[in-house]
Amino acid sequence: MMNESIQRGFAVRIRAAVLLASAIFVVSAFSTLGGLGVGEASAEEPTTQSKVLAVGASCFYLPAKAFYAVFGAATAGLAYGFTMGDDELANQIWQASVEGSYIVTPRMIEGREPVRFKGP
Repeated sequence: MMNESIQRGFAVRIRAAVLLASAIFVVSAFSTLGGLGVGEASAEEPTTQSKVLAVGASCFYLPAKAFYAVFGAATAGLAYGFTMGDDELANQIWQASVEGSYIVTPRMIEGREPVRFKGP
């Protein structure tokens, strides 16, 4: 009986997350600033297609980057402790894992900016 309640609650949360992601995707894809690619895009303005692709790519990229950053930060903390306070090593690990891009932008999709999974 308790398992059914937990499973039902989990299913409701999954549905809510899917609906929220879908709503964000639709709003960004069909924005009032260029919806459906109607009109002319200037060289500086990203196209609707690159906006939609950026949102779709970010749905997969953001969790991967967040996972990498969280475990990189934990590793930096462990390195700091195991080296008796060597902050240089801990900072190198921290910067490589925590810094960088957390979302994919339309400029990255178009190749005008690099995607930086790792920090400097």
